[in-house]
Amino acid sequence: MTSDDDAGATLPRRRQVLRAATATVIGAGVVTGTGAGIMRALNSHDGHPGSRLQLQADGGSGVGILERSLSDLGLASTGPGTWQTPALDTSQVTMVGFTWRDGVRVPKILVRFRTRAGWSLWRPAPLLRDLPDPSTGEGIGKAGTSPIVVQPFSEPADGIQVHVTGSVPPELSITLLHAATLAGDARIASEASRSTMRATGVQPPTIYTRAQWGADESWRDGPPRYNSTILQAHVHHSASGNGYKQADVPALIRSFYKYHTKSLGWSDIAYNFLIDSFGTIWEGRYGGVDQAVRGAHTLGFNAASTGFCVIGNLDSVQPTQATLDSLAHLAAWKLSLYGRDPQGWAQVKSEGSDKFPNGKVVSLPVIDGHRDTNDTACPGGNLYAQLGNLRAAAAGTIAAATLKLKKPYAIVGKTILGHTLTVVDGKFKPREATVTYQWMRNNAPIAGATGSTYVVDAADVGSIVGCVVTGSVPGVAPISQGIGMPIPCRSVPVVTLRSQRKPGGKVIVHVDVTAPGVAAPDGEALVMIGARQRTVPVKKGKAIARFIGVDPGRWKVRVKYSRGTVVRPGKTSDWVRVPGRGPFARD
Repeated sequence: MTSDDDAGATLPRRRQVLRAATATVIGAGVVTGTGAGIMRALNSHDGHPGSRLQLQADGGSGVGILERSLSDLGLASTGPGTWQTPALDTSQVTMVGFTWRDGVRVPKILVRFRTRAGWSLWRPAPLLRDLPDPSTGEGIGKAGTSPIVVQPFSEPADGIQVHVTGSVPPELSITLLHAATLAGDARIASEASRSTMRATGVQPPTIYTRAQWGADESWRDGPPRYNSTILQAHVHHSASGNGYKQADVPALIRSFYKYHTKSLGWSDIAYNFLIDSFGTIWEGRYGGVDQAVRGAHTLGFNAASTGFCVIGNLDSVQPTQATLDSLAHLAAWKLSLYGRDPQGWAQVKSEGSDKFPNGKVVSLPVIDGHRDTNDTACPGGNLYAQLGNLRAAAAGTIAAATLKLKKPYAIVGKTILGHTLTVVDGKFKPREATVTYQWMRNNAPIAGATGSTYVVDAADVGSIVGCVVTGSVPGVAPISQGIGMPIPCRSVPVVTLRSQRKPGGKVIVHVDVTAPGVAAPDGEALVMIGARQRTVPVKKGKAIARFIGVDPGRWKVRVKYSRGTVVRPGKTSDWVRVPGRGPFARD
């Protein structure tokens, strides 16, 4: 093992070598030199060291693995704060990861691969932050990087080289992995390409099991742990690389599983589910896809969540539509089991992460990205930008499946001042849906009007009144139906009259119309004295009808008011005595 202290102790000897052989390759491919010269050497060196690193294959799973200390592989100083291995010959390698003792300064690690096409560019090995909680005891004392996949995955490397800057932590080791394709992998991939990820209702999507991707259950350490509920779904990407084929996916997952359990010391693969770029959903951690299995993916926030990992680096590429569709369906199904709203927020207590201390209650989206809880770029900028659409799609799937307006509602009653309107006859599915009412005036809510009935008020006169009926169930976006009445509300008039008698049988009838909610009623008034009648306009609530030559006597005066814009018809009557005597006088 080469630690920071070890490197410092050997540095003088190496400087002597540098003076003896400037800018040369020492021994089995260690690059020496300074500054830009070193970096040119890093990118050009094709040395082939002595013995070949041979991975030990597991016949059942097809996963070969080799773990070695980098100091044993010739990691040596190439300058102040830099170390490098020789170019190492290997048997077939498709994935690498790095581990070290936890609690020390994090190294910066670059790795490159030799394939048939030659040496790749140097690729960074990102720090792994998809982690279990310390309380579970998984992987205590170890830290590591995300696994890095050779690209393309179907063309394994036969050589590898590692460069470290900053510091060399204690117990820095490399894990080399290669998962051979098993006989059933191509068949499973073919089935997945033909399967549908959608179903009527929030049925579980097609999920390929651990047995189908070839999980060796002997690698697991102990039984699964279960959470009491699920408050959230955390979205991740594996950050391992892209460029894999559909038939490669089972082998990729077996490699992740091996790295998590054998190199990092976790009890199982970290994620509850994995989704590939072809939209296939794979079962992750053991314990039942319909159960609240506690994963090891979001440090400090595993105790009430489920973890979805998209296989690939979503900083480098856009997520495929197939991936997004499957994520939305999976989230809708899983969250609906616990009544969670995919567009809602959850109050979650941290168990201690690099972003939120132990015991802090944090408000987080029900569907969040890993970066919302930890100091990481996961799930990649391109996928993180899609989370809003993902939440909406999941909510829509739940709503379409579990909440429907089975029978539209209607309103009965007259839109007349003082009359009662009632919402009747509708039905939501399921029957357990909570139904709420909000009465509206000209599409604006009426304060306090939240029952199934409503009495027309003076403020409603001249306005269109209706009701929005909303059905809701926990964790589902609500469904609403708006019902509007066909005509504006009308007031009830108060009609009064006053008669004036003039000499010569002249009678003047004054009509006054008032109506609550109407400042100046309009319309017309039919005024009748005996068989004589006259229709006069009502303007600003007043009308005048004049009658000439009314015979003396006592006459009944009748008024019928009608044609008001927002006032219903009304009437009144009174008596008038015309002085004098004659053949038609009445008493």
